[in-house]
Amino acid sequence: MSRAGSLRLGAALLALLCLVPLLSTYAATPGRAVTRFRVSTRGLPIGDVITTQQTGRENGAIRMRFESRTRVKAAFLWMGYRLSSTEKGELLNGTLVSYSHKGEENGDGIDVKGRLENGAFKFETHEAGGVRILVIPRSSYDATTMECPEARIDFSGKGKTTLRVLDVEKMEVVKREYRLVRNGNYSMGGREYPCRIIDFSDKNKSARRWIAWDGTTMVLYRQDGKSDKSSYSVRATSLTREQET
Repeated sequence: MSRAGSLRLGAALLALLCLVPLLSTYAATPGRAVTRFRVSTRGLPIGDVITTQQTGRENGAIRMRFESRTRVKAAFLWMGYRLSSTEKGELLNGTLVSYSHKGEENGDGIDVKGRLENGAFKFETHEAGGVRILVIPRSSYDATTMECPEARIDFSGKGKTTLRVLDVEKMEVVKREYRLVRNGNYSMGGREYPCRIIDFSDKNKSARRWIAWDGTTMVLYRQDGKSDKSSYSVRATSLTREQET
């Protein structure tokens, strides 16, 4: 696989995860959830992802922290790709207020930090010994990719909708179309988990997600995506939850 093809897969994998819980007006139950995923391409396993969500209350506000650790190594005839990264974020009453992404992709470092302050989301990217600053007004987007709005969109009577979404991986606002394919189930560990199956697309990417929101935790069970040169699938293999007493 060419380097361009490898980078296309890399961009897809970096953007595949929307694994943070979506907060709502429902009373979130304090606790911890850990989801493990298997990453594959063309049916062959190439890595894994472990995502941890921690929910709590502080001064009457619902605060949720997440961390996703991704490890991918692919060495096939059509592909040479390595990714080791950690994403962290924090949501306050359903809004992403901080974000970081650190790691290495094909030998190149990843070091991005972001924070919502003074009515804008401010990104700092460390690269080539310097720092690049990008400020995006909060008024310019409806949600971020880390908030997974598709888990709770009301599709009744229309089947699809378009939102202005801040793509934290691309650090830009895009118009993303969401379409409800159907309500279905995801099989894991001998159990069936109800979920929504949703297609989404924007100018940078497109994929299909199996996603659910139970009033406490948002879970991405599966995501399949593709580009003109490659495809990938991420599937949950286990989910554990611990409630605070």
